[in-house]
Amino acid sequence: MRVLLLGASGFIGSELTRALQMAGHSVTGLGRDRAYAARTLPGIDWITADLRAMQSTADWQPHLVGIDAVVNASGSLQTGLRDNVERVQLDAIRALIAACERSKSIHFVQISASNADPAAPSSFMATKGEADALLTASGLSCTVLRPGLVIGRNAFGGTEMTRMVASLPGIVPVVTGTGEVQCVAMRDLVDAVILSMQNPERAQGSYDLVERDGRPLDAVIALHRAWLGIAPARLHLPLPRWLLRPVTVVADALGWLGWRSPLRSNSIAALMNGVSGNTDQAHMLLGREPLSLEQTLAALPPSGKADRWHARTALVYPLAMVCLFALWLGSGLLGLQHLQQAANILSTGGVPIERAMNTVFLASLADIALAALLVVRRTTRLALLGMLAASFGYVAESVVMAPYLWSDPLGPMLKVLPAIALTLLCLAMVDER
Repeated sequence: MRVLLLGASGFIGSELTRALQMAGHSVTGLGRDRAYAARTLPGIDWITADLRAMQSTADWQPHLVGIDAVVNASGSLQTGLRDNVERVQLDAIRALIAACERSKSIHFVQISASNADPAAPSSFMATKGEADALLTASGLSCTVLRPGLVIGRNAFGGTEMTRMVASLPGIVPVVTGTGEVQCVAMRDLVDAVILSMQNPERAQGSYDLVERDGRPLDAVIALHRAWLGIAPARLHLPLPRWLLRPVTVVADALGWLGWRSPLRSNSIAALMNGVSGNTDQAHMLLGREPLSLEQTLAALPPSGKADRWHARTALVYPLAMVCLFALWLGSGLLGLQHLQQAANILSTGGVPIERAMNTVFLASLADIALAALLVVRRTTRLALLGMLAASFGYVAESVVMAPYLWSDPLGPMLKVLPAIALTLLCLAMVDER
């Protein structure tokens, strides 16, 4: 079959792409970053498109020529600078459904979410639920899959947050008043998609994809901690749910600067409110019992250093970025505030005072500009490269203009070296996928 796969380079989509290829299907992937997708998933056709702009039937029709099945593995966790939940998860899918209705031979597989409901308080769950309802009412040959918390080799969203918390040294926070969580193996989700395509008549309808038994979130975290090979936590710290509110407010605000944190309110709400579904539906579709979380983790390749590094650096990365922002913004503001004093330090080494004043002024403006570029996700890499260039420039300039600063008892230039190392660390972690 020729398959159009939305979100083909994402957490779920990338696994589906490989599985569909291995099953002998021809895949055309649709996503925003064609260059990245082509590097990581070579051998398939790619369509570069932003779902926020795919809002009419005419936008979709050229991409459906010769297509036998459409699989929607796309999603937008929360509206922000780079995302719009309603346009991506509802409006674009409404237009796609209308375009598919013109070809009666297309089977549509919608990957939704457990607890998706048009009346849900979360915009993520509400728009997923509305799109599900539109699809089932359309008359198209379709399968709606509603997975629980998806557990795979990679991690994204709720799965990534679970691993981050699981890697905390010696402690696990236990949020009180949370619902139980039912997980689903990535393998089961992939099998469900392929089965629904191979036998669309049998797979018509909506299916929850969840393991048989749910468990508290702290139990999910403990199992991930064991899979990561980290010793059991010595301390379980009870936390009331209201303490998460400031965290989600900050994460949501950063979303408007382009940051897609797993700590945004929609992600937190989904886990806090519980993830549940009807396991009998999964059994009906798969023809077998879905894997439990224990079985899912046991079936994954053994975790290694890379998995522990990712879980731990995912925690450290935001802190490192905050430190760099504070360092460069503070340096720039202090330079402007104490312009004369800073210029006097350079002039002590023989630099003419006018040149010293200009140097400090321009360097301070550059520091502030780099701090501003750092907080906007689209320009973060540029900012980090600029920080490296500026740091090496400051080192070189100090050697020529003020070599005595290297022997200063407070070590102002020596402190540039760990700042360079921190910048290199952030640059290594800056990629989203």
